[in-house]
Amino acid sequence: MRLRRDILLFGAVAVAALAGGWWLLSNRPGAAIDAFVGEAKSRVAAARPNPANAEAFRATVCAVGPCVLVEAGGLAFLIGAGEGAADGLSARGQMRADIDAVVLPDLTLESMAGLPGLARASLMTGRTEPLNVNGPSGIVPVIDGLNLMLSGDQAVRLAVGADKEDQGLEGLVVFDSGVVAIRAFGGQERGESRVYRVDFEDKSLVVAGCRALPGQIVAAARGTQRVAGILAAGSDRLLAEGKSRCIPVSEALKAAGQVKLGAILLAPLEPPSAIPGALKAWREVVAAENAGDVVAGGAGSVVDFSGQKPLIRLPN
Repeated sequence: MRLRRDILLFGAVAVAALAGGWWLLSNRPGAAIDAFVGEAKSRVAAARPNPANAEAFRATVCAVGPCVLVEAGGLAFLIGAGEGAADGLSARGQMRADIDAVVLPDLTLESMAGLPGLARASLMTGRTEPLNVNGPSGIVPVIDGLNLMLSGDQAVRLAVGADKEDQGLEGLVVFDSGVVAIRAFGGQERGESRVYRVDFEDKSLVVAGCRALPGQIVAAARGTQRVAGILAAGSDRLLAEGKSRCIPVSEALKAAGQVKLGAILLAPLEPPSAIPGALKAWREVVAAENAGDVVAGGAGSVVDFSGQKPLIRLPN
């Protein structure tokens, strides 16, 4: 019995010593500073650029405003440059110096308000060349005006990207590396929106902003093999009929179903996405439409082509 009491007493003393040691370590001079430094290092590590490898093909909704980062074949493109694009990329460790181009679906303020911030953030990450921007008719004076705004930052510049060949029903070739190609559908007339398709190997991604026409979505996806889409639209549940500048969700889903997109991410990229409860309302619309392959998700959502079929991952 005495031996058992000795063992219990020893155990109690050991526990007390461990607890006291932990208290002394956590309350020693400078412990709070060490904890702060550790948290700061974790934040920096999370924001460090994490580019996809040359075989990867993924698209990330990088902000609440129009902003989709597409990484394919080791290249990187932004579709849309809405307000907060640079902050959204930085927060996800995706702000990189080697963005190959920014392509704008339209020339509205919602789609390009983040361009100055992107130019400055690119400079901070080590970019030395102008950031190329492609877009619909009328983009030249827009970029000239933005460069005038940025004139105080001598090293920050935007450049108008030159579109390539117009292939009619096959779309306007905006970019072609021989491995990765971007095609635009629509946007030939001033004020008209573009739908973009990114092709890599036998996979395609269609990105349509909220002003896209259903026919443009169909044209962009027609003839592809494995294809997924990131679509934006409006919702009559959020705004009175006629006040939304976006196509209705039901029309976007009907167009996507017509061409049998393998996976559809319905992402609020433009107003009315700023309205509280918008994402919940979109999910209700998707459920009402019985759209089995459609997922409604906001910033941080990813379309991933690494498997046999495209998959959608939502942020935690």
